[in-house]
Amino acid sequence: MKQEKNRHSFIRRIIRVISPTEFVTFAFIALVIILTIVFQDKLDAVGIVIYTTILLVTIIIVNFVRSLSNSKVVRAVHTFYIIPLVILVFKTVEKLSFALHGRDYDNVLIGIDRTIFGVNPTVWLYEHFPNIPLFTEIMQLCYFSYYIIPVILATEFFIRRRHDHTESRYTDPLEILRFTLIYGLLTSYVVYISLPGIGPRFTLHDFWSISKELPGVLFTEPIRWFINLAENIRIGMTSIQAAQAVTRDVFPSGHAELVVIEMILAFRFKAKARWLILFLGFGLIFSTVYLRYHYVIDVIVGSLLAMITIYTSAPVMNFFLRVKEKMAKQFAKK
Repeated sequence: MKQEKNRHSFIRRIIRVISPTEFVTFAFIALVIILTIVFQDKLDAVGIVIYTTILLVTIIIVNFVRSLSNSKVVRAVHTFYIIPLVILVFKTVEKLSFALHGRDYDNVLIGIDRTIFGVNPTVWLYEHFPNIPLFTEIMQLCYFSYYIIPVILATEFFIRRRHDHTESRYTDPLEILRFTLIYGLLTSYVVYISLPGIGPRFTLHDFWSISKELPGVLFTEPIRWFINLAENIRIGMTSIQAAQAVTRDVFPSGHAELVVIEMILAFRFKAKARWLILFLGFGLIFSTVYLRYHYVIDVIVGSLLAMITIYTSAPVMNFFLRVKEKMAKQFAKK
């Protein structure tokens, strides 16, 4: 009896502080578990179970600690911990996309681009666009800003929250940014699983020739090395080995999706950095094709997915708030 009361008390504590961001993450994890059960013969089921267990345990621990403490450090960790946790979700998706299909669908994506434009856009850009190392450097920095823009925006909103001495869990800009970005990312991950591809840098170009064909100035090569490392590509691999190892995350363009979301929210909430984000955002979108990471159709669909995410984020958030409210009432009676 005492153990049951303790268990209910533990659950009530977590429900009190948990947010729609965690709920939408739980929903995605549930989808991954279902796919793993159904297609276990095709998948690295053990690896997926390990990753999803780490995800679930981390979410539970962080929220339990938050329920016990209202310190600034704990609140900050509770606000931002989900962002690096998404990296583990991304690595979980790696174990699903290609394994489920046993093939990539780049031929479909290439065909769509050719139908729309009559050419392969990345090839056309290389043949007709001036090859200026400084421009390539700027484009590579814009592409890398994918990792920087959400930090800039979240930091500004976090400081604004502290200045206003409020911590509105569901209506302030920081929480809306947090939920919308995670919701958008997880939506793109579902499409990654549905239509895996590796991108034009492998299918339409010689992967290792990009440094000669599109040289930068100072930061281009270190950034390329970092991105390759994050996508399982190691120096010394052949182009074929790199294509086999790379993450299947080309369609849709998560870079385009997230930066469109960030630009919209930056202007909606009048962020001080909104014009910088706008400049970096448009540069990032162009760089995805110019640097051969994506087909144009990836960018188009990623941008459309961003609009859908923005449009549906409020009702989805409200749905999970109702779920939270029902759970709170249910366990309050026990």
